[in-house]
Amino acid sequence: MSQENVNLHHGANEAFNTRDVEAFVAYCDPEIELHSAVTVPGGGIYHGHDGVRRWHRELGDAFGGEIELEPEVFFDLGDYTITFHLLRGRGQHSGADVTSPAAHLCRWRDGLIVYFKGYLRREDVFGDLGIPKEVWNRSLPRAGLLEQDAHDDS
Repeated sequence: MSQENVNLHHGANEAFNTRDVEAFVAYCDPEIELHSAVTVPGGGIYHGHDGVRRWHRELGDAFGGEIELEPEVFFDLGDYTITFHLLRGRGQHSGADVTSPAAHLCRWRDGLIVYFKGYLRREDVFGDLGIPKEVWNRSLPRAGLLEQDAHDDS
């Protein structure tokens, strides 16, 4: 079932990148809890399909149509999937280009996202899952997927 969840995560990213809110909503459980790191200062929490629609509107307010995820790697953790990606956008009001390494965590049930959280610091996703730094630091490819030096044990 977990490879199916990775495939679904790919599809949800595609729906996001095409800005097709209803296609994205179709990947979400009606009771989804969504945590965004970029819509409001300090992050925002959204509930249900209407919350997902509000999140998309607020992303549009911040970035216009100029926001996209560029996936780098997906992690299959059974009921959870993680993606590391580059978040690319252009500020709606400032016009500033933004490129930021980021991560998404999804928990799946019956083929739907029940929990979604975005991260601007990729390593934070592992802390939320209770995976010690020593474990993920050894397990990740040394290809610059984390913002810090992967050999730093501090």
